[in-house]
Amino acid sequence: MPDIFSKVLYVGPLNPYGGIGAVSRTYEENIKQYNFIATHKDQSKLGNTIFFTYSLVKIVTFLFLNRNIKIVHLHSASKGSFIRKIIIALFAKIGSKKVVFHMHGGQMKKFYGQLTWSRIIFKSILSKIDVFICLTEEWKNYFQNQLELQNVVVLGNPVKIANAVTHKPFNNTISLLFLGSLNPNKGIFDLLTYLRSNVYFKNKQIRLLIGGTGDVDTLNGFIQDPAFLNQIKYIGFVSGQSKEDAIKDCDVFILPSYFEGLPVSILEAMGHGKPVISTRVGGIPSVVQENKNGWLFNAGDFRQLDKIFDEIIHQKFPLKLYQQNAYNTASEFSSEKVLLNLSGIYKNLLNE
Repeated sequence: MPDIFSKVLYVGPLNPYGGIGAVSRTYEENIKQYNFIATHKDQSKLGNTIFFTYSLVKIVTFLFLNRNIKIVHLHSASKGSFIRKIIIALFAKIGSKKVVFHMHGGQMKKFYGQLTWSRIIFKSILSKIDVFICLTEEWKNYFQNQLELQNVVVLGNPVKIANAVTHKPFNNTISLLFLGSLNPNKGIFDLLTYLRSNVYFKNKQIRLLIGGTGDVDTLNGFIQDPAFLNQIKYIGFVSGQSKEDAIKDCDVFILPSYFEGLPVSILEAMGHGKPVISTRVGGIPSVVQENKNGWLFNAGDFRQLDKIFDEIIHQKFPLKLYQQNAYNTASEFSSEKVLLNLSGIYKNLLNE
């Protein structure tokens, strides 16, 4: 990677599970001198407040002592994450650093829409950001039109791409894979409720493998239901080779989310040539395209899955073409391509 990355301080959550955590790990694996300071980790509100205060002091000290740092790159979600990064952005600008504000939050529209008087303050601060990075063109249009930001650029999430497509034929049964947080916003519990009534699931033609962390108790409540006997399996949080093996073994990846930015899990699945079922939210429609590499349905309208599962079970679509198209789409988000584009953003900032 170009030496320009050594001039950047990266700031984000210390989270091994979420999408930002996955992006940060990819950066760390591919950037030789990766300067990173965490501002948040999963603990109590008091603990997080103390941790953030300590991190803020650490960031200011690091910027003062390390004169080589020219850019502060902030990885942000919505809600508390957004507020923390706004505060850090202010300190970075006071220190005459260039600021890159990288928005990952899928709930940003909802969060911003609920703001009142603070919206003016946030818009004022964001207007002084040097570069505002979002994940897709859909998000770019939103930030330009609703927040009236000028320096918005699109940069996809980087993922590891398999060396070749995993062409896996399947017959009249399908193996679905869900990877993500176990919470209502991801739609996983609503999906399980819907599957109870699906004719193909009742005929044992659909299996679902679930990986992730979160509300495991609620998930176990579903799995222990006799209606899901031997057709639903929970494998916990998976990473590395275990995640790759789970993706390779599935037929179709499914993510029925209500809110998303651009899910890393979808790109990882497509990076192995897996067609995807997902919802028309956030940046998902920019990568999951109907009649090409997957299927989309309106968030919460699970009855639309009846037609989708019918098409898949009876193979009313060109499987190999969908697999290849998924792989080709994900290839545009390879770590090498994304980080090369990111280095170009940095160079433009510093006029190098």
